[in-house]
Amino acid sequence: MKTRKLSKIVLAITCLVAFVNSSNAQPGTLEMTSLCSNTSIQGPSTAPVVVTFREDILNLPVATHFKTYNPPLSVSMSFANQQYNTVYNNMSTGMAFGGGTTASTGGTTQQSANNLIYNALGSSLVQPPQNGMFVSSPSGAVVANYQLGGRGVGLDPEGTQFGTDDDNFGAFDYSFGTAIYATVEPLWDANLPKDGRYYYGDIVFKFSRPVTNPVIHIGGLGGSYSYQPIGAGPRQISYFTAEMELQNSGVTSTFMAGNENFNIVGNNILNSSATPNGGSYNDGGTEGSFLTYGAATGSVRVNGTVTQLVYRVYVRGSVNSNFNFSKNQADITGATRDPFNGDLFYVAISLDKPVLQIISGSVFNDADGLTDNNIATTLTSVGSAVNPKTNAGGIYANLINNTTNLVVASLPIGPGGDYLFQNVPIGTYRVQITVNPSTGTYALPAVIPATALPAGWVNTGEFNGVGAGSDGNVNGQSAPIVVILGDTKTDNNFGIERLPDSKDFTTVIVTPGLGAVITLNTPGIAPYGNLPILTGSDPEDQPSMAVLTGKSVKFTTLATVGTTNIPAVLKYNGTVITLNQVIPNFNAALLTVTLSTPWAGSGLKFNYAYVDLAGLPDPTPALYRLVWSGGGPLAINVSEFTAVKNNCTANLSWKTSTEINGDRFEIEVSTNSNPVYATVGSVLATGNSSTTKSYQYSYPMQPGITYYFRLKLVDKDGSFKYSDTRSSSCSNDKTGIVIAPNPVIDIFSVKGMENGKNVVAVYATNGQLVKTQVIAQNQGEVNIAYLAPGMYTVKVTSETGNTVISKLIKY
Repeated sequence: MKTRKLSKIVLAITCLVAFVNSSNAQPGTLEMTSLCSNTSIQGPSTAPVVVTFREDILNLPVATHFKTYNPPLSVSMSFANQQYNTVYNNMSTGMAFGGGTTASTGGTTQQSANNLIYNALGSSLVQPPQNGMFVSSPSGAVVANYQLGGRGVGLDPEGTQFGTDDDNFGAFDYSFGTAIYATVEPLWDANLPKDGRYYYGDIVFKFSRPVTNPVIHIGGLGGSYSYQPIGAGPRQISYFTAEMELQNSGVTSTFMAGNENFNIVGNNILNSSATPNGGSYNDGGTEGSFLTYGAATGSVRVNGTVTQLVYRVYVRGSVNSNFNFSKNQADITGATRDPFNGDLFYVAISLDKPVLQIISGSVFNDADGLTDNNIATTLTSVGSAVNPKTNAGGIYANLINNTTNLVVASLPIGPGGDYLFQNVPIGTYRVQITVNPSTGTYALPAVIPATALPAGWVNTGEFNGVGAGSDGNVNGQSAPIVVILGDTKTDNNFGIERLPDSKDFTTVIVTPGLGAVITLNTPGIAPYGNLPILTGSDPEDQPSMAVLTGKSVKFTTLATVGTTNIPAVLKYNGTVITLNQVIPNFNAALLTVTLSTPWAGSGLKFNYAYVDLAGLPDPTPALYRLVWSGGGPLAINVSEFTAVKNNCTANLSWKTSTEINGDRFEIEVSTNSNPVYATVGSVLATGNSSTTKSYQYSYPMQPGITYYFRLKLVDKDGSFKYSDTRSSSCSNDKTGIVIAPNPVIDIFSVKGMENGKNVVAVYATNGQLVKTQVIAQNQGEVNIAYLAPGMYTVKVTSETGNTVISKLIKY
């Protein structure tokens, strides 16, 4: 707005609004007009704003230029993750719909102005947007950045002055948008630097059904606050602007049109002005001693099929400001109240009218596998929650003609999990989701490809609708969809989910006697001590490995003792467990095993699988094994394991003191650049022996790489355990430093160092230094009992600068 001259000061508050260009719209464009939403409600408000699109058809009489679009399509605009709270009486958040800047006079209470939430774009502004700054249709031609000093063709569809009612259809019946206000008062309150950039929260645009390539129209990203104390020198100015960053993954943004300050970088809508302000173009005039031009205004197309867009909003200041964001009345000569400042901008959306007929839907990550008879929500311990949408990293929707059983169209499912088939001929169809695209078209149909999902994903069901409506056949294909003339078939939805994983355990305990009852729980019962609790993870229900307390567990084999598979009795809550029994709401304190025979073989084992909310078990059940000590030796007992470098070959040697039904030794290797162990070779075990046996294996190494070796000791019954880890490299260092034991429980020793000041540093996997110790001789001990179990890196540096780095596993 124009600067208002007050009795003792001059105050300029300039913010701008935006609009969707109606006069340049393409036939069949869906846009926002005065009839799309309530134009009488004022803000500030954080309640969602719902706008129902109207169809812009240029070849109809002006009085019906915009008509009702059927079937209706709407968008809900809302805020999320608000970062700032305010202390003002009518605006309690950093962002609101329909808020606005106020002057420093007119009362004593600092508060937001009450502006219309949905309003004519460009209303009440001295430098409103021009048509040349916008493109309504996503299929329209891209327009070069609007040049400073240029003019559009006018804001009215007939090309006359904006704001007149020369079509007898009501003033401002076109080019409307939602007003968003980001107040800078919280930044002033916190005394934050004037040239910073601050996250305010998110704006969420949720469409009532999938849409393709929506165009987002932004106007007035930019504002300022200025004052000029009488007789106190030049005007003092603070510049600021809102900016928006699209958070949707897998979609891209395309600049369509805009003024010279409207800048699209990746998926970010930015203001490139060093002095952001309220005007969309330079009209050659000045507001006091500075131009009001500096707002970012224009159109950007989001490329893809989506049902929701999430923009993160920032407020950026300027190094050219004289002060940080705002002032209070004590700093302004003659002010009677604190001003309320911020950036007011408008957002509108348009898109090409979908070509009828339509089949659309979404793919949901359905954790509960339709147990609630609903794809769109999932049951939780505290009620229901919305299932997220997904494309599982890359799947396709294939449209199948139900009569010919051939694919007639194929398209990738959007990164947000949505798909949309347009211009579908009348007929009956099915939709298939799969990793396999098809070349089939309506003119040249193709055979249906195999139904398959990415590794780890499975189908949970297909729904025609978000409520009850499963077709009862979980196969990755929908039930038949009948399409008639003008039809829009939405919510043809699919559910998929990922399978759970269960954790193996091998634990050494004292040898139990006949009739011994062992509780598989922590804390354990003497003399067996703490035993591992059944543990697993599930991407939807329990992303990290954790105990399965309260989860469902399936017992896929029953407990047996020793290599002869003598039965043991596995019980839950005193009742014998049967094969493949599923126990819901698992409690480890109720899981016991009873030995029905005296000690035999090397231990006891059974297999179990975590069962997720969808009722699907881990397809690779875990092994739970107890190994007897005292009186029952380990199946394979490695007494010595070394890795000796010979040029660039690692010569591995190991000895066993005893072997009972040993099968083989698998040699596993990882490196300093790849911590994942891989099997590189195998050596057969003797099998059964009570005398020392020796084994060797050689492995070629490359310069500059540190190798870590371990042995996987495998019994004939498939049970296994790991040896300590040894390292080697073909570098030219002559150090003989040995770190042992590895793995370690609490204290490890470092041997072979130089005499003098040796620094031992222990680092976590994230690089954080967690332990440092100076050892002044060639060997010493380091206590890490207080550290959590896991992988660590040990770096030993001598006084002369020699350095050795080794991995260390802590139990």
